[in-house]
Amino acid sequence: MTENKGNFTLDAAQKYLAIEPEMTTEKLSERLWTISDGKIRTIFIEAQDSVIAFDTFSTPGGARAYKKAVAKAIPNKQIKTIIYSHDHIDHCGFADDLAADAEIIADEICAKVIKIRGSQGQLLATKILKGNKNVITVDGVELTLLNPGPTHGSGNISAYFAEEKLLFSSDTILATAQYGFMPDYHFANFVKFMRGFLDLDWQTFVPGRYGLTDRAGFEKGCDFIEAMQTECQNAFAEFVPIWAYDPMYGYVTNKLSERFGDLEGFEGHVGQMAIRIVHHYLMGGWGGEDTPEPTVLLADQVTL
Repeated sequence: MTENKGNFTLDAAQKYLAIEPEMTTEKLSERLWTISDGKIRTIFIEAQDSVIAFDTFSTPGGARAYKKAVAKAIPNKQIKTIIYSHDHIDHCGFADDLAADAEIIADEICAKVIKIRGSQGQLLATKILKGNKNVITVDGVELTLLNPGPTHGSGNISAYFAEEKLLFSSDTILATAQYGFMPDYHFANFVKFMRGFLDLDWQTFVPGRYGLTDRAGFEKGCDFIEAMQTECQNAFAEFVPIWAYDPMYGYVTNKLSERFGDLEGFEGHVGQMAIRIVHHYLMGGWGGEDTPEPTVLLADQVTL
């Protein structure tokens, strides 16, 4: 079997792409489920005659495992709608393997990035959303889809479920400190936009990775990212060698361990996070999305 290769160019990647990870599903309400492979997490919804899936997991094998888990949880209903939470291949790269004939819903900027990229297996959007809030009905299910502005990736879509008092926002705030190198996080606006979700009435937060959390855990996550940004700026002021891992790891660990050392993965991840964040201040962020008017990115340059 030849797998969709995403952005890989070597045939040797086929073994990695083919692996079907073990999936764990949890029913959150009468209509709403969450699913995880132990690292990546997303949600799916039982609609009137079909299933609405958010994201696709990170490989063709992951997409197939997702499809099988959905079929086990909701027999006799097929995935007919896929909603991309953002443009990244590790979350939304293999709709072709999950449900090749599904309607693909995405934010306009996400759709434009995917069109330009041309990654094999990442299907183009067929329904385009614009603006900060879209309330749409899909197979009898009313969905509130929110884009607060650039947070992670391009063309973010979060989902708010008022009935369940639940918020899903992929790869944004985590219940842990396991952010790693934080590629494509838009620090100029990130915490401000994420705190905006606290204006909504919800109690359960479903992130794009690892475990679920609640409002308190979400707020602590916002506090953690904000504190990391503060201490990375203080490192400049105190002439820490910000380009070197060991000094930055030692500096932020000393400053933040009392408040945030209980977060899972803190010791193993704050050094990488610090190196990434100091480069935000050195180089200005992630292109046009880390500016006061981030919506100008790709505004008139790509047609769908």
